[in-house]
Amino acid sequence: MNPPLVVEIAIGLIFIYLTLSLLTSEIQELISILLQWRAEHLKKSIENLLTGDNKDDPLYRKFTDELYESPLIRALNQEAKGILAVFFRKIIQALIAIYYLLTGTRNIFGRQKSGPSYIPAETFSVALLQKINITQLSQTISELTARKFRDESLTALREILDDLRFSLGSDPLLIGDDSLLEKQFRSLEHNLEDTIEDFVSGRTTLSNSIEQISDRLILFIDNANSLLAEENHCKEIIRHRLTYLKQTIARKQLEPTVAEVLRLIFAEDELNGIKLSPWLTEILTKLEKEHPELLRKVADLPRQLKRNLLSLAEQARIKAKSLEGEVRQLEKEIADWFNNSMDRASGVYRRNAKGIAILIGFIVAIVINADTFHIVSRLSKDSVIRSTITDTADQLVAQRNSTAPIAPNPLFVEPSPSASPDSASQIQNNLQQVKEAVDGMLDELPLPIGWNPINISEQEAASQGWAIPILRRLIGWFITGVALSMGATFWYDLLSQVSRVRSTGRRPGERREEG
Repeated sequence: MNPPLVVEIAIGLIFIYLTLSLLTSEIQELISILLQWRAEHLKKSIENLLTGDNKDDPLYRKFTDELYESPLIRALNQEAKGILAVFFRKIIQALIAIYYLLTGTRNIFGRQKSGPSYIPAETFSVALLQKINITQLSQTISELTARKFRDESLTALREILDDLRFSLGSDPLLIGDDSLLEKQFRSLEHNLEDTIEDFVSGRTTLSNSIEQISDRLILFIDNANSLLAEENHCKEIIRHRLTYLKQTIARKQLEPTVAEVLRLIFAEDELNGIKLSPWLTEILTKLEKEHPELLRKVADLPRQLKRNLLSLAEQARIKAKSLEGEVRQLEKEIADWFNNSMDRASGVYRRNAKGIAILIGFIVAIVINADTFHIVSRLSKDSVIRSTITDTADQLVAQRNSTAPIAPNPLFVEPSPSASPDSASQIQNNLQQVKEAVDGMLDELPLPIGWNPINISEQEAASQGWAIPILRRLIGWFITGVALSMGATFWYDLLSQVSRVRSTGRRPGERREEG
């Protein structure tokens, strides 16, 4: 007893779709490589991420182009070496240049001729922060903050000591250039300068430096208070002033947050509505005077990027406890932000690629005359073709137990280090051999594809009842195009499932009969 006819027809149709979808996948992959669809879509997505609705602004496009010139991102744009590879690459680049000229479109990669088709989130995050120089800005602002704190504290102490000298008579311990208090003050000045130099040279962190400065100031104040222990109205006033200064130093939160650093360098941007405190205003003035080149690098940042960076910096401030930790956390926040955006962008790319796949499938269906209506009709009538294709499909499915599944055609997929290219290549080779075997039978058996006389005459006869005969074939080609856009992986898995259903339905020992 033969298996159900509909199952054999389904196997034959699926097998033909599988064979042709291998061809369309290769064509689409080749076109995407030649026209750099993935790399171009990635660049446009990043432009949209950084600039928002202002992506057509030449100034903002320049920022994205400069970001792409970062060594970290340029290192991802690997190009094949060798004479032949360079030769073909120059031909492709010439064709792309002609395409840009004919269509009037700009080179999306700026001064570069190509770009990476995939950028890891961590690489993007580090490259962006390097572009705006956030590490050096944080270091410089921290240094200015530490120096300002030291100078203000020493100035306050100097005023107290001068008042003490003016109020008291002769006391070798308290007044005079050689007094014990003056010697301790000069020693304090040197120690604080050494502490700041340690921070500038990277030998200590900002947190440790500020803590050391505060401890040394408080120690000097405590020593001064002990020297002023003798009952005296003037000394009592000085002790109160020293105590107040000590409390001020202990309460002062000096280490800036990464959000404050960004607010400081974005302060001139009216979109932020920032009102800086006198302290930060003075820091900004010093930054503009002593390090104008750092501010120039962020002057032309896209407004959309500024808003997003400030928002991400606030999240980093909540999750970290120090400026160094906040900068590292900001890198992670930017990486997550990039990943989320690229997830949405990849969805758009896949939808666009799906449309292109349907178009390519439709063209392939026309070129080889793969009419789904005619294929089903021939398979239902011609048992020889049906049996031949079914046997070939059985051989292909049997190989699945000893080989890996077909790897999906990567359109916008992150490369996986754990993927096995050998396994994927092996199954592709097996399927290619099956395709060649089926093609070899065309000389002997008129398969239901191609522009041979038998197929054409049968298609014309089948479309006689249609008001517009060609419409039947157009619909059949379109159905084939949609089917081929599903990809070889889909049809291979479906073929395996249908074959298992067919094998399960056959009784043990039953032999197929040709009919």
